[in-house]
Amino acid sequence: MLGWCGWYTRDLVPEVAGERRDEIASDLHEHAVWADAEGIPPTRLRRDILLRAVRGIPHDLSWRSGQLRAGRGLDPVSLGTRRTGNVLTALVLTGGVMVAAAAVFLLVRVVRALWIGDVVEAPIGAVGVALAALLAVVGLLLALRQRSRWLGSAVLAPAAALVGLLAGDILYRVSATGVLLISRLSSHGGGLEPWWVLSLSIGVGAALGFIGAAVWWWPGGRRVVGRDADGSGRMQGASA
Repeated sequence: MLGWCGWYTRDLVPEVAGERRDEIASDLHEHAVWADAEGIPPTRLRRDILLRAVRGIPHDLSWRSGQLRAGRGLDPVSLGTRRTGNVLTALVLTGGVMVAAAAVFLLVRVVRALWIGDVVEAPIGAVGVALAALLAVVGLLLALRQRSRWLGSAVLAPAAALVGLLAGDILYRVSATGVLLISRLSSHGGGLEPWWVLSLSIGVGAALGFIGAAVWWWPGGRRVVGRDADGSGRMQGASA
């Protein structure tokens, strides 16, 4: 029921949405206390609450419509900014997990190759991949917190670039599959190798994406929406 309340108040001003959620939570608490005093079993209580929620949908939507008509909805620019931030957060966290997973995978392949004797010493690039793995983990931890999300995204950028720069060379040295794949993508001539360009392009592209996210969340450049006296929204710069 509170989940439904959160959905239909999602684009209302925080004060109004919070009051509505508090009202529903208080009502549910009183219902539960009454049911306990009357000896009503939990299964029946859950069923009754579900039925109340279903029966109350028309009233909830009518209440929401009234709040929007009264001008208590979020400014469209603010709402769009928030949605963009949510999408960006999902992309950064997903990308960070992929970078960390790729770095760990490369390190595992290096360790395995050393263990079974495929190589006598670790490739020089293994140090860079280990650094990328460390940066990726730190970046992900920072990105989980809203206040440090910009820093986490910035830390993930060099991790992605390092993985893109070193992945092809390491796979070529420690993996038979990597040798086969890279051989197929090689130009067998002068100039830059296509596989290296592809790997580096992916890494640099991901790094630029992380940098863009860091700029979006940069504390000194955050954008907030203010309201003029007549209720129209305007964009303002906000310093941290």
